[in-house]
Amino acid sequence: MNPQRTLGFLLMMLQAVALGYGFRTWAFSVVVLLVAVIGWLSPIRLASPSAARRWPLVLAILYLVQRTLVPQDWYLGTPSFLFPDACLTAQYFLVFQVGQLFVRREADRLPSYLPILAMLSMIFIADVQLRGSGRAVYQVFSLALIVLSALYFASCRLPSATFVSRYAIRRGIMVGIVLILTGATAWWAASSLYAYARDIERVLILLARSSPADSAGFSGQGRLTSVAQQRDRSGNQVALRVWSEQSPGYLRGRAFDTYGRSAWHPRVDRLRLTPESDQRLPSRLSGQHAARTFVLSGSDAQSWTPLEIWPNQAFRESIFVPFGLTALQVPFDQVTIDLHGIVETQDLPVGRPYLTWSSIASERATMPLDGFGQQSFGGGSIQSAFQDQEFLELLTALPADFDPRVQQLAERVAGRYATDGEKIAAVQRYFLANYQYQVGITIAAAADPLTYFLLEKRAAHCEYFATGAAMLLRAVGVPCRYVTGFVAVERNRHGGYWLARNRDAHAWVEAYDRDRGWVLVEATPAAGVPQSQSSGPVDQMWDAWRARWQRAVAAIRQGGFQAILVAVGRWIQAPWLWIVLLLLAAAWLVRRLVHRWIGAPAVAIDPQVAQLQRWLHRMDRRWRRAGIARTPNETPHQFADRLLSISTEADHLQAAQWYRHYAAVRYGGQIELRSVLEMLNVAPRRKTSYGATDPPKSRKAE
Repeated sequence: MNPQRTLGFLLMMLQAVALGYGFRTWAFSVVVLLVAVIGWLSPIRLASPSAARRWPLVLAILYLVQRTLVPQDWYLGTPSFLFPDACLTAQYFLVFQVGQLFVRREADRLPSYLPILAMLSMIFIADVQLRGSGRAVYQVFSLALIVLSALYFASCRLPSATFVSRYAIRRGIMVGIVLILTGATAWWAASSLYAYARDIERVLILLARSSPADSAGFSGQGRLTSVAQQRDRSGNQVALRVWSEQSPGYLRGRAFDTYGRSAWHPRVDRLRLTPESDQRLPSRLSGQHAARTFVLSGSDAQSWTPLEIWPNQAFRESIFVPFGLTALQVPFDQVTIDLHGIVETQDLPVGRPYLTWSSIASERATMPLDGFGQQSFGGGSIQSAFQDQEFLELLTALPADFDPRVQQLAERVAGRYATDGEKIAAVQRYFLANYQYQVGITIAAAADPLTYFLLEKRAAHCEYFATGAAMLLRAVGVPCRYVTGFVAVERNRHGGYWLARNRDAHAWVEAYDRDRGWVLVEATPAAGVPQSQSSGPVDQMWDAWRARWQRAVAAIRQGGFQAILVAVGRWIQAPWLWIVLLLLAAAWLVRRLVHRWIGAPAVAIDPQVAQLQRWLHRMDRRWRRAGIARTPNETPHQFADRLLSISTEADHLQAAQWYRHYAAVRYGGQIELRSVLEMLNVAPRRKTSYGATDPPKSRKAE
């Protein structure tokens, strides 16, 4: 048995076992191993090397289709650590390697680059969090990969039939020593690294997941630069698509109540909501069979405004909702809410919609809510977390290092007013009249950023304006909170929906007016507030098609094969599809007619030359089936020499003689078909040394 194929099979088996162990995909691993055993032990060879070169493109297309349409829980048991598609990528690397066992090659050998593919596959397979004995198991996998790869590369060297190096034994001993030393060093290094595993994982998580472009500003803390990062990174990228009759306006993602050391933090507890069956709300999440409805208000549902929101990015657990949220319908089970009305989940699917209802239609109007602790959430009360007075004190608390000069500024701006509404209006007027919007701010050394902005540098971005307004309002006794989210005011007329891009991320203040309830406080100048922008018609059409594709993918993932059939049925019924097909058929027919009636006559070929070419193709096909293919740029004489270099037995000798005789007859100036025909039936008649079986004896040419 070919030792190189055996080592290649062992490499594939190692990857399959490691994949099943790490990601718990044992069904896939078992199937791949069975196919690999068939390719290793049987003489079945289904593809030529030229056909195998097209496999990467086919696998890449299948990879993209599966990654887009198939839910991860169908093929993934354990999530990866850093790279989301690590398991799927490793599977396709392994499938490509197993396919090489069924390719016809000279001497029945596998490609020399196989260990490189195995190493890449093992890198993705190792993207799992390991504890306890799992670490030692993966160390064994790594050492086995090193040894098998070295042996495979060594087996790729074809031994000479006439010369055996006298240093072969010595070289083998040296290779063995190097492998032992390399394996021991790798084991020691990996074991030593485990002492710092926690620190390494912390750094990796920081590099891979900390404040990416799709979640900056919506994490557990609100730094004074978080929203600016969200706006700067891929600013034109679509973050949310919202289907609504009116502009959605401000969509809340995070709310914070405690400020200190240039960052906001939430301190309120969260309450888990219970799904309800409310007949007042029609189920509008089409195709979402697992949708759950959570009702947050007992008011009249006829006045509620619905929003269908489609996230276009992964926002961790953030659910963006409008102010005045009254009900929520989501395609998952676990939802929590806090005293600020911020909704979160731990299992937010990517590319899945959710539906919200609110009692507020205009984003700039006054936004009253019921008093603190009066709303009922899923049968529970938010009073379980804080009493009213505690919550009010939390929303008026100032940081311990609050500068007295800022307190004096707040008294000058709004201290003389009696009502909350007057104080809120005074603070808004002060910022809009005396400050300017600017992307970024340079803080003096050793200065507090917020104090420096309020007293010295009167130009900054929205986070400074919102934080400054919140501190001034709290300093004069107005309860308020700091909120981050998106302002969706861009309309896509081709798709009939509203857009919120990364550049539309924003920070604002929500203050509690004891006479009116909660009101939105916008202290940022107009230049820093996301405005309605209209992109070009081509961009709008392209994004509308992307939105349709997103909805189709979500429907297919949710409905499976039935959804695919429904989508295909809709396409078949579309008139424009039949128009396009008819136009294509008409163009093909016209082309055929023009080619037949007007096309130039074909160049005449000598019948004897054509017969010789057919015989040459017949002989090439026989030896290609036997595993030896003549390349397009290889002359008959060159191919005859290669046949004799492989073997000097009768079938190779006769075939080499035929190819040389063919060249002499074809290019000698005088064609004699009879002499070529007499030698045409030369073909490999036994199992060759490279593992391919002989083709059946062809019929005698006429």
